[in-house]
Amino acid sequence: MPDKTPIDPEPPAVNTSAAPTPRGFKGFRRTRPFWGSLILLWSSWMIGSSMLSKQLDFTIFAAFGDRTLPPVLISFAMAAAALIALFVPAQRTFPGIVSVALAIAALPLANLGGLIIGTVAGITGGALIVAWTPYTDEQLTKMAEKDARKRARKAARRPSRSGAIA
Repeated sequence: MPDKTPIDPEPPAVNTSAAPTPRGFKGFRRTRPFWGSLILLWSSWMIGSSMLSKQLDFTIFAAFGDRTLPPVLISFAMAAAALIALFVPAQRTFPGIVSVALAIAALPLANLGGLIIGTVAGITGGALIVAWTPYTDEQLTKMAEKDARKRARKAARRPSRSGAIA
């Protein structure tokens, strides 16, 4: 007895994304608070660099004390906040606020906050992280169209490799 169940046709192809997603490093940079995180990482290095060894021979561990621990902890916490904001952009608000508070706390606790430059850069980076908002689908579509036009112009300028000598 033959099977009477109807055969379903192939399901229609579903477009999973409304807008084309940017590719490569440019797409990574556009979809997260990249510059704020980069500035915050630099400021954490500025604040912690006075206590960390420049030659990376780990001589800091021989000199740990009550004056060397706060700059190192503040520096590591700011670097962690920058990396969290960079790789988990949905959770950017809390690390941004914490990094601004740590940058302000570094002023009295960590050699004037990396000679004040680290504190100013930390406040700036944290503020950029908090202020960053993701692009809308329309903005991503416009950027993808602009990138496609740029690639088409570049391809049109490139000489053909057909082997014919002009």
